[in-house]
This record gives sequence, structure tokens and C-alpha cells, in this order.
Amino acid sequence: MVDVTVRPADTGDVPGIRRVARRGWHAAYEDVLAPETIEAKLDEWYDPETVRGYLEREDVGYFVAVDDGRVLGYATGGPSDKGEDVGFLGAIYVDPDHWGEGIGSRLLDRIESFLAERGYERLRFRVLAENDVGTSFYRSRGYEAVEETETELADEVAPELVFEGPIRAP
Repeated sequence: MVDVTVRPADTGDVPGIRRVARRGWHAAYEDVLAPETIEAKLDEWYDPETVRGYLEREDVGYFVAVDDGRVLGYATGGPSDKGEDVGFLGAIYVDPDHWGEGIGSRLLDRIESFLAERGYERLRFRVLAENDVGTSFYRSRGYEAVEETETELADEVAPELVFEGPIRAP
């Protein structure tokens, strides 16, 4: 078992965030999406300057779970376009070697607290429908799929679930 600390991310964490994103995306989606689609989205969303830009925003929480200085997971969230009381979970990933160790729950707790401190009462986010690990995790945390839609990722279209529920900040 690892001794994980959850703390705000800083620019020194960008390589670790990118590594976890790559490992997490491949583990969650390699049977669902083409490898070139995964790589295209990782290159777009996890470009170092893009990640640094989110780290600098005051309205966005970006947190990492670290053990002995190594990033094992991260989560980010902030305002949504669904109303003043609805926050948005942008991403949460844990290195697949550490799935099931409670790291995702600790990161989600931290995002919920960050958003609750800013007056948000509900959390909304999207997950590819075939991400069984993700959808079961969110359901276990009390979130419900409220909408089914599709999203375009590079040259692919994939079914997606929109989850929403009350923030239960610890």
C-alpha cells in the first residue's frame, strides 16, 4: 500500500500528470478507441502548455495524488455552463497500477471540497459509456447518468454518458 498525499498540482507535476493520463487512457480505452485516436486526444488535451494553463486558473482546481514525489493520479474541476450551482469535473485519472487503492476517491473528495467551498452544490461530468471502470466508480459514489450522447474524438464517434449528482463534500 502506498502513502498518498493529495495536494494542489504545480508546474513540476506536469510530466507526472501526462504520464498518468497516457497510462490511464490506454488502460480505459484501448479496447474502445483506435490507438491513433487516443494519442491525438492525449496530445491535444495534455500538451504541457495546456496543462500549465489550467494550473494557473484560479477558478479551476487541479490536484495530484503523490507518493514519495511520484504522481499516481490527478483530478481537475471548475465551473460548468449548466448554472451557477453546478461544477464540472474535467478529468480524474489514477495510474492503472494503483486502481482500487482509494486514490480516485481521495481525489474526487478533494475536487468536491474545492467546488463546495466555491458555492457549487452539484457536480456534472462526462464519461465514455464503455469506460466500465469509470462508470462503476462514479455510480459507487452516488452519481447517476442523466443523459446519453455521443462525442467526436479525432475521427471517431463514441457513446458518452453525462453524470450528475449532489456534491457530498467531506
